[in-house]
Amino acid sequence: MELVLIRHGTSTRSRVGIWGRLYDAPLAEGFEEQLAETRAALESLEQPKVCSSPLLRCLETASFIFPQKAVRIIEEFRAYHSGLFEEKTEDFIREHNPEYVSLSYRDRFLRPNFDEESMEAQTSRVKRGILRVFGDGDPILAIVGHYSTINIIAHISSLNWETDTYADGVYDVAEGAFIRKTVDPVTVLAGIRDRIGRKKPDPPAREGTGGNA
Repeated sequence: MELVLIRHGTSTRSRVGIWGRLYDAPLAEGFEEQLAETRAALESLEQPKVCSSPLLRCLETASFIFPQKAVRIIEEFRAYHSGLFEEKTEDFIREHNPEYVSLSYRDRFLRPNFDEESMEAQTSRVKRGILRVFGDGDPILAIVGHYSTINIIAHISSLNWETDTYADGVYDVAEGAFIRKTVDPVTVLAGIRDRIGRKKPDPPAREGTGGNA
């Protein structure tokens, strides 16, 4: 299977000033120009199955890049939850927790201190989404998502099961850009199920959780 992982275009979240990645902001003005190269590069894909995070910035990206395709929403591919800071503004955090702004993605999510959705929890959630879509037998699967989700899917698709390494940003896809990978979905799904079988089931995702996305 060819897997195409596309990061959404720039949204208005930062302009509004909300820190939380679940803030459902639309794409910023001028997104057509930002996404034009990706749209042109992928327009020759033959009959791709297109999936997306449920958040508006991803759905608008998917609709622009694949205007003639139906888009399947995968709830598990949403952005991460920013914990106690989800509904705070960036100005609030800079004033009250200035050291937090400079932390890396790894520092924030391997050992969360503010009830953020941890790397482990994010991975468990995304795995459930992978289980939903990798077994459909599609030769080409395009997923429009967030920085965090793309990173996790890319690692798992490469059969890297060391969850801690997912926070290192190896697959640092720019907003509006994409990566392509050749994937053996049968092996990926078997690996996920095998690891679920070795331990207690993943805890249910908390309602509304979810992203540097």
